[in-house]
Amino acid sequence: MGTHYLEEFARLAANDSEDLIKSFSGKKILVTGSTGLVGSTIVRTLLTANEFLDARISVVLPVRNIIKAKLLFGEGATYLEWSLGDSLDECPSADYVVHAAALTASKDLRYKPVEVIGGTVSGTTAVLNYCRRVGVAGCVYISSMEVYGKVDGVASEDNLGLVDPTVVRNSYPESKRLSEALVAAYADEYSVNACSARLAQTFGAGASRDDTRVFADFARRAVAGESIVLLTDGSKSNPYLSTRDLPSAVFTLLVHGEKGQSYNVANEATYCSIREMAELVASKFSNGKSSVEFDIDKKKAAMYPKPTHLILDTAKIRNLGWRPHDCLEDMYASMIRSWNDR
Repeated sequence: MGTHYLEEFARLAANDSEDLIKSFSGKKILVTGSTGLVGSTIVRTLLTANEFLDARISVVLPVRNIIKAKLLFGEGATYLEWSLGDSLDECPSADYVVHAAALTASKDLRYKPVEVIGGTVSGTTAVLNYCRRVGVAGCVYISSMEVYGKVDGVASEDNLGLVDPTVVRNSYPESKRLSEALVAAYADEYSVNACSARLAQTFGAGASRDDTRVFADFARRAVAGESIVLLTDGSKSNPYLSTRDLPSAVFTLLVHGEKGQSYNVANEATYCSIREMAELVASKFSNGKSSVEFDIDKKKAAMYPKPTHLILDTAKIRNLGWRPHDCLEDMYASMIRSWNDR
């Protein structure tokens, strides 16, 4: 199911959610996108709960690559061949669903916008049709803080900002917005018990060393003692979410989330700019060998969202009892340790 440290980390996450996991005892949970960071974190936590908390949860994984999934999780789950957008008509009935499958690579968002929109919307539709057919007790759609766009003031769930649909890179937030609309529509029209989790950017133990996003690039450069090079001015600011805190948030919404609603999920204490994050990583994880430099390239910068200053209000999910644990330094420490343990 992974390295020793990833298993240790999953046990920590499972212990954080022990009371919530009791709600899933003897139940079946289906997770899409299980080979991605968000999905794999959820699955490892569930399988670890089976091993150490006697949770007796049946985990069902519709995946494109069964061999890859089995290498990650072993024989503790049931695997079905499935691609984003395919029907789930042949899938056995589950009690709970986490829909985490999505196209998220920065290059895809910029250069394959048609596929991003089509896959996101058709995938969510297929999952919601499945949830309607089997009558799930709960479903969480994994959305993104990017749905907010440019917001005036604090971003609460009812205060979305501007997303320009003519900007090709916005294929991702626009399709996420439409998927949230589908969740609300299925909840209203068909009484499907589904809600959406607007995740802040999520990383920590389990994130791939080869991840192309800036948080991983910063860490790779720091541990190699290289300069951290920013391709933008680094002013974009937002909070983050640890892979330790992700499972407890999703489980909270599976059990207590209100159907049709959306919830911000982040550790507000991690709010910082890209430049501040780079400076933290250089200071804490390079043994004094790294510095922060700038090489602004307009073409490369086009693959990333335009600079925003997004302050997420997490009161709505906190009112359900959820609390995060890890600060930004904790997230980097656990991610780098998981790299070193492989």
